[in-house]
Amino acid sequence: MVQWPETPMWKGAAIAACFAAICAAAITWQAHNAKVTELKFAEDARSCRARADQGDAKAESELAYMYSHGQGVPQDYDQALYWRRKAADQGYAGGEDGLGYMYSYGQGVPQDYAAAFRWYRKAADQGDARGQNDIALMYELGQGVPQDYAEALGWYRKAADQGYASAQYNLGNMYYYGRGVPRDPAEAVRWYQKAADQGNEYAERVLHMKWKGMGAVMKISLSIGFLGGLLLLAGSLTPSGSFGGGNRRRSALAGLLVLSLVALDLFGFRYVGILTPISAIAAFQFVKGLLTGTSVAFLLPIVLPNNIWPKVVKTGLVIYTMLFIGTDLLLVANYKPRSAVLALRSFWLLSALSLGMIVSLAIVLWLAAKGRREQDNSGLVAASDSDKNLSGDEP
Repeated sequence: MVQWPETPMWKGAAIAACFAAICAAAITWQAHNAKVTELKFAEDARSCRARADQGDAKAESELAYMYSHGQGVPQDYDQALYWRRKAADQGYAGGEDGLGYMYSYGQGVPQDYAAAFRWYRKAADQGDARGQNDIALMYELGQGVPQDYAEALGWYRKAADQGYASAQYNLGNMYYYGRGVPRDPAEAVRWYQKAADQGNEYAERVLHMKWKGMGAVMKISLSIGFLGGLLLLAGSLTPSGSFGGGNRRRSALAGLLVLSLVALDLFGFRYVGILTPISAIAAFQFVKGLLTGTSVAFLLPIVLPNNIWPKVVKTGLVIYTMLFIGTDLLLVANYKPRSAVLALRSFWLLSALSLGMIVSLAIVLWLAAKGRREQDNSGLVAASDSDKNLSGDEP
């Protein structure tokens, strides 16, 4: 059975102390940067307020944005509504579009899609690309107006032709899904690329996940996994279980797990992308982590000696635990109250794979330790019985 080597406590303490020091330094740096950014936002807000008080419509719109997002000033939708209305009353397109946004999402006012559409339209009629994009979105979703993909397509195109990245991305979606136009993946890629060239994150992720294809590294790793799984299954069918370290059942289970992991990766490559809900991606990552950890746990006893593989499993458990904790600390250091939902989604998205690995590896180690204790207890019972027999007691 596996012999578990004792690790000096000072080594573990030293590793933990170094890890804690690195995390503390990262958190301190993040806090410093956040403070510097906060001071800059506050100075910008003061400057903007001075110009807004003089009736500068652009400054009024910018100050409204600051109040809406709590940027340099306390978040206050009433103040945001006040300053956006002042800018909109001067006919400033940015104020009109911003006012439409507040009606659309019910910020400072009851949600009213019809009012939102009216203000968006005022901005769009002035040629404002953001307003045109927002009008298109309302037509696409049927908010405040009957759903009309053809109208949505026309407004998206007007904004996209002005170089507005969000509209270019949305126009790409229209072509990809065939909304208001025959489905045309090539044209979708062209618009996605235009948006990505301007740094649009959604377009970049879509291009990476949907259109770049499967890279050489992924093809090789999947091929190795597929062939390895078949080899393990073939070994389990031989009389001696030669490919499974003499254990036919372990070899069969390892082969099935590896093939399942290959199938899961192919499923993720095909169906998991930017348009997949965050909760579904997190669930996929967690399942992948569980399956990966379990596969590793079954494979290691096959390819490594009994006195080596537990150490590898323990090392992997430590690494993934540190990644899990580090991710949590990073999210805490960057946490902002107004983005609590986004922080929670980020936690699940970034931590799901590590959590799955931690759970599966911890279970494997617990089962191995349990088996060792049972074997030790059996050995003690056998030794006790032997002593009794030697002393003349009844068997």
